[in-house]
Amino acid sequence: MDQETREYLDRKFLGSATRDDIEKLRQETKVNFRQVKEENRGQILEWRRQVEENLEQLKKECKVEIDPIREEIKEGLEKIRAETQSAIYQSNQVLTSSFQQVSEEGIAHVSRIGQETKAGLDRLREELEILHQVTEEIALLKEKIREGVTEVKDELGALMRFSYADLEKKINTLESRIKALEKMVFP
Repeated sequence: MDQETREYLDRKFLGSATRDDIEKLRQETKVNFRQVKEENRGQILEWRRQVEENLEQLKKECKVEIDPIREEIKEGLEKIRAETQSAIYQSNQVLTSSFQQVSEEGIAHVSRIGQETKAGLDRLREELEILHQVTEEIALLKEKIREGVTEVKDELGALMRFSYADLEKKINTLESRIKALEKMVFP
């Protein structure tokens, strides 16, 4: 329908419309807008619930991924502790016996024990470096999780702002049309 015909029909309709008809139309429009607003509110709440469920699932998945790493770290630390205690115990025994035999065997024996202790410390240093690498990997995982949560939060906020802005725009348009109709009918 072209613009002239539409304007003509609107003028004819307004000429035959009564004040009660316009009031009834206005009330129906308000009811319809409230209904649309409630429907959109429910949809937004559903989106929010889904995002929260996704976040909970993501937290659980990350926890599942971190638990095996923690177990590996604990096992590694237990091995290191056992090896360290064993190495210390052995070193103490060797040192005790070596002090007793120093006069017989001399400085060569003490040098050999020093090398064994150095090898134990080198192993300990290597294990600590591995532990440090695992700790860095855990920190990277936490950062990725944090970034994912931030992205989801930003997307949800944008969706909510867009939805409310669109509704507000439609309501303002309809209210301006109703006011225009009222001005035409009630000059």
